[in-house]
Amino acid sequence: MTSFKDTLLLPQTKFPHKVNSSSRLERDHSIEVDAKFNELYHKQREKSEKDEFILHDGPPYANGDVHIGHAVNKILKDITVRSELLKGKKVHFTPGWDCHGLPIELKVLKNNHKSKSGASQIDIRKKAFSFSQKIIKNQKSSFLKWGILADWSNHYFTCKPQYIIQQLKIFQDLYEKEIILRDHKPVFWSPVNRTSLAEAELEYNPNHVSSSVFVKFSVIKCPDVIKSNLVPNSSLNIVIWTTTPWSLPANQAVCYAANAKYCVAFCNSKKEFYLVAQEMLPFLEKAMQMELRIITTFEGSLLKDITYSHPLSKDRECVLLPASHVTMDKGTGLVHMAPNHGLEDYVVAKKQQIPLDPCLVDEDGCYNCHANEDLQGKAVLTEGSEFILDLLRKDILHLNEYKHSYPYDWRSKTPVIIRSCHQWFIDVNEIRDIAIENLKNVNIVPDHFKKVFRHQLESSPQWCISRQRAWGVPIPAFYSSHLNKPLVHRILTDHLCSLIETHGIDTWWEKDVNELLPPNLKTELKLPYEQYKKGCDIMDIWFDSGISWKCALPEPHVSDVCIEGIDQIRGWFNSSLLTSIATRERAPYKTLVLHGFTTDSEGRKMSKSEGNIISPDDIISGSKKNKIPPYGIDVLRWWVATHACQSENIPVKMDIFDECSQNLNKLRNVFKFLLGNLNDYNPEIHITSPENMRDLDLYMLFALRKFQQKVEKQFSSIQYKGVSKDILNFITNDVSSFYCHLIKDRLYCDIQHGGDRLHCQTVLHFILSIFIQSVAPICPHLAEEVFLFYLNKDSCSVFEYQWPSLDKFLENTSFPVSVTLANQIRDAILKTDVKTISMEATIACSARISDALQNLNNNLADNSGLREFFQASCINFTDRFEHVPQESVLINGNIELDTGNDEVFSVLLTKTEQEKCPRCRLFRSHSASTLCHRCSNVLNISHSEKSCM
Repeated sequence: MTSFKDTLLLPQTKFPHKVNSSSRLERDHSIEVDAKFNELYHKQREKSEKDEFILHDGPPYANGDVHIGHAVNKILKDITVRSELLKGKKVHFTPGWDCHGLPIELKVLKNNHKSKSGASQIDIRKKAFSFSQKIIKNQKSSFLKWGILADWSNHYFTCKPQYIIQQLKIFQDLYEKEIILRDHKPVFWSPVNRTSLAEAELEYNPNHVSSSVFVKFSVIKCPDVIKSNLVPNSSLNIVIWTTTPWSLPANQAVCYAANAKYCVAFCNSKKEFYLVAQEMLPFLEKAMQMELRIITTFEGSLLKDITYSHPLSKDRECVLLPASHVTMDKGTGLVHMAPNHGLEDYVVAKKQQIPLDPCLVDEDGCYNCHANEDLQGKAVLTEGSEFILDLLRKDILHLNEYKHSYPYDWRSKTPVIIRSCHQWFIDVNEIRDIAIENLKNVNIVPDHFKKVFRHQLESSPQWCISRQRAWGVPIPAFYSSHLNKPLVHRILTDHLCSLIETHGIDTWWEKDVNELLPPNLKTELKLPYEQYKKGCDIMDIWFDSGISWKCALPEPHVSDVCIEGIDQIRGWFNSSLLTSIATRERAPYKTLVLHGFTTDSEGRKMSKSEGNIISPDDIISGSKKNKIPPYGIDVLRWWVATHACQSENIPVKMDIFDECSQNLNKLRNVFKFLLGNLNDYNPEIHITSPENMRDLDLYMLFALRKFQQKVEKQFSSIQYKGVSKDILNFITNDVSSFYCHLIKDRLYCDIQHGGDRLHCQTVLHFILSIFIQSVAPICPHLAEEVFLFYLNKDSCSVFEYQWPSLDKFLENTSFPVSVTLANQIRDAILKTDVKTISMEATIACSARISDALQNLNNNLADNSGLREFFQASCINFTDRFEHVPQESVLINGNIELDTGNDEVFSVLLTKTEQEKCPRCRLFRSHSASTLCHRCSNVLNISHSEKSCM
């Protein structure tokens, strides 16, 4: 039997449908070199005529190896940048690092086996700088490996001299505006790390256990209207509830709710009268497990005339004060107030003009010299608290352990306290309303986080920006025992900036006062400089990174997009907004995109402290230790796109990476099919006009355009999960299972450069072009690999190439309604599972439907368009069936029209009398040994062409 295999135009390409694990990394690197990844950023920046898109990189912390969270963040940013580049934008993306702060300082001290007292500040700073630069180098290497497109030759970092100079100037500006100030007030304090903390540096432990105690305070003075209800000569006690008994020595008042009802209740078992909120009496009874009988009730406003004896200094008389923070959800409705150890307490004391007592707690979280001699040196959270409870044992009504959410230092994972001390603050009250107003114009994705951000701004206290460490940017202030106010002056700050520019970032620590205070300032202010000493405080790292909009962005210092984790509403998003509002009353960004945190197979958040982190390098290169195969860069990036964007929990599971790998292999197979069938197609020569295309080809082009528009919209709205899902669905179903399946006969069996074959190759060309563009932002290695195979543009990248416009190609073409109608009939046939290739199909329908379906033939006399679409041997039309032969299949159904009405149809499938063509394998021949009419013509034409050569 004659073989016609050599006469078929079968797909030909060397593009691999799968990359072996052993060669995956080598292949990725080869693509980076061939596609010139490292040149693309600067090449696109040279094209000044383009609109600019600015992405602001929130700086990752330079304190360790990259982890999977870094991959999520940087890859999301890269997808965004690359998608904008494909739109024709000129992108600005300057990567950065946050280099200061306690984690780096502690790591340096640990590595050098020295305590803070054993290492000089200069020594700590030198080592911290060296450490941060090493980490930047290592992290940068990983980011480059992931294909991150950015200005790597000009990255910013917060310990760079020019960055610090900008930061000092902003500090001076805000000080002169009186937005930055120094005050003595309570702040969150880490006893372990001996420094103040901002709210963004806290994490809340829901399982913290405190001592819960009900304590009675003896009333000294009481209004007669209350006193008259008591037994003569009996005592009355205020009852408070607290979970911080260590703060009771610092008690200065008791707060109440002026609008609440209060009562005096008698405890028969103890023979005592207690004053509490009437609403909270059941809570007290349940806790104490004793019955209390109400003697009298009265309005809370009466409490202003009551005084009581301090619980640990009985000869000290204290007052009751109204306060809005007193609630009736737990406790007694009477709140012990220690202004040195409570933010709300401090506000009440300030409002009531009550001067603060000396703070009783030192930097180590121990009672200091102002406390009772027996308390001094005891840690307030442990032995100090126990000692207080022992002192108060006669006044304690009930004591138990109480599990609740409590703030911890996010670095040391230890509980914090609140203590008052002199610190530097940004007065959020001065800028809060402007910040909230500006936030209205910021697009936040997902949008429900806008309410979270607004609430964050509404509830933010003053922002403490000073820290008591060595590794950071100095607060440029001098202090004198002769003056209450620190010396901060623009001449001084400018002089310091000049010194830093000349001598480096350690200038503040290396120079003495005489060198740091310029002579002209001494003359101008007439100050005795010998009485001054330089301050030891550094700035909060959130202030460091918060001013990066000024240092990393071009004028007007506003980014189009910022992409960070959801925790940055309390962190970098917040500090960036506040510093920008304080400086120039405008937001530094237009859109914020938030992503979640990676979680392990058990749903736990990944963190170093949990020991459950996975390195992205293990995903890319594989790990025998962790039994992870090498997935390669594109699988990592595809995982980020499909699972990271807008998900609060991002699962890191090997079965998910397996699925991502399988999905990319599906895409590779479709790419291979497209490349193989375009191996003899040159778009500059062979592209055809849509006017002569079959309706099936036009339908595919219109479906392709709709897909492209949807993907572009999803890229613009940063819906990358939707992009990857739609790519997979469209390529697998619409392209591979539908269009490519139907046109294989044309591709393989028609004449090589005949019109019908070139039409479907032109469609494949557009599919491949748009497919490459859609995949490229997510998987640039795969896209560049395909691009190099197809067009072999050695000097050009996917992101530089001038891709053909499908909109322009279809601008004078109408959508082919025939395919929409035919698809409904085809779907009904497919549901029967009948192999139509050897069947004749007769369709009974209205003349309107049959006329529309005839357009599938593209004016071809042999019904080849209809036969191609329904994959049948022959297609006939009738208005009705006279009879249904045996061994035939009858299918009935409805066609939904665009008018909203339905029309019925029937399809009769009968065994064809034609034979299978030995070349195309379709049932179109008169005998099994002869070619069908089409194949015979193709071979005759091919023979004639060869004879003429």
